[in-house]
Amino acid sequence: MSDATDQDAPSGRSNEQMLSYWITLVDSLLTGRVNESLAEHGLTRAQWQLMNALTERPQTTEELGGSLTPAAAGSEEGPRTVEEHLDELVESGWLVAEGELYTLTSTGRTAGERVAAVVEELRAEITQGISEEQYRVVVESLQTIAGNLGYQRG
Repeated sequence: MSDATDQDAPSGRSNEQMLSYWITLVDSLLTGRVNESLAEHGLTRAQWQLMNALTERPQTTEELGGSLTPAAAGSEEGPRTVEEHLDELVESGWLVAEGELYTLTSTGRTAGERVAAVVEELRAEITQGISEEQYRVVVESLQTIAGNLGYQRG
């Protein structure tokens, strides 16, 4: 397949057969479901990723910025920068800033554990009917495709 868009699909191939069609569709559905689920708990996807990173240890704004996936960084309405997301989490009482370091509060840790259980249920729902081997192959294939397109993991 030489063309990257569905509009440029070779004749005889429908959109349903095109890799970009399925990747875009699944990304849209997955993003919507994850964002909806997290919003029910007062979090954006970026805030959830920041809180996850802080379960390991206190971190600086710079360190935390590296923990955001491209899907979470700037794809939502509301806060756009790491600092804005962190400020909201501090205002909510889920984080505390100590100098340059951010740390989860006990309230934030409890909320994070509650949301983690919801996210695990969502992951199980999303991957229902897919074996661990099939999941591994899909992820490895997408990583290879991303690398072929120039992505380099930071």
